Amino acid sequence: MYDRRLDAVIAAAQTGSFAKAGRLLHISTPAVAKQVTTFEKEYGLTLFDRSRSGVTPTRAGREFVEDAQMIVRQCEEILHRAQRRAAGGSASVRLGVSMLRPGRRILDLWQRDAGKHTDIRLELVSMPDDSETINDIIAHLGEDIDLISTAFDAGYWDNTCSTLALDSEPLCVAVPRSHALAKRARLALDDLEGTRIRILKRHRGANDTARDILERHPAIDLIDIDHYDLDTFNDCAESGDLLISKPMWDGIHPQFVNVAVDWPEPVVMHYGLLYPIAPSPAIRTFVTRIDELASSAQSAIHAHA
Repeated sequence: MYDRRLDAVIAAAQTGSFAKAGRLLHISTPAVAKQVTTFEKEYGLTLFDRSRSGVTPTRAGREFVEDAQMIVRQCEEILHRAQRRAAGGSASVRLGVSMLRPGRRILDLWQRDAGKHTDIRLELVSMPDDSETINDIIAHLGEDIDLISTAFDAGYWDNTCSTLALDSEPLCVAVPRSHALAKRARLALDDLEGTRIRILKRHRGANDTARDILERHPAIDLIDIDHYDLDTFNDCAESGDLLISKPMWDGIHPQFVNVAVDWPEPVVMHYGLLYPIAPSPAIRTFVTRIDELASSAQSAIHAHA
């Protein structure tokens, strides 16, 4: 449908690096560089300024990439329309789901719209929860999985995928049901003194904000973890440790309850969707409609408040 070297040109412009573009496209860095260079030579263009730190589109390159993206989208739309006609007029959108990313809120929103978008078929695709695999899936959204519903820090995925923030996700504490604090509706920081709390190693965003606050209370014992999975919850249930958690994880483990924390400052992530940087028409339609449904639901809540 179009010169596939455009994919390399667009990816290099988006990432600022031939190496990152290669990872995005699943090809080697030299292959990306060769595709871009041969394209420039063939058409007498200089699309990028090269340096040791990466590549930067020239003025002509920026304008070219904008036009090229339009061409690519048009070609994708033509193909997807043909595929929908061949499949009886419906296009599938694949939502990745797992224990830690169950997608309940997205499914609830979409079911409110049941029957109104017969041109889109929502499919659920099982995926693991280990961080390395999840990061790879997110880097390649649109291949095997189109969307993931999860909590994320603002800006973290900007160079990897598109994001749609639907709600705030204030960090809380997962408390074993056998623990005295499990019966509390909210917890002050003083309530947490004398407890052991498992928290991700210092890395980014809201998690680090929570760590900064908790470290001011030496009577709270912080235990570093590398990631979250079922074993993490099981270990905490056995030891009686608390665990930094998120509202989206409420009810995912039968031995835990989420309890809100009165943080002295906001400790909040976004909740929403991760989807491809260049989404198909079906994905774009789905994301737009989910955004509309979430806004409508929020308005209804405020109206009855």
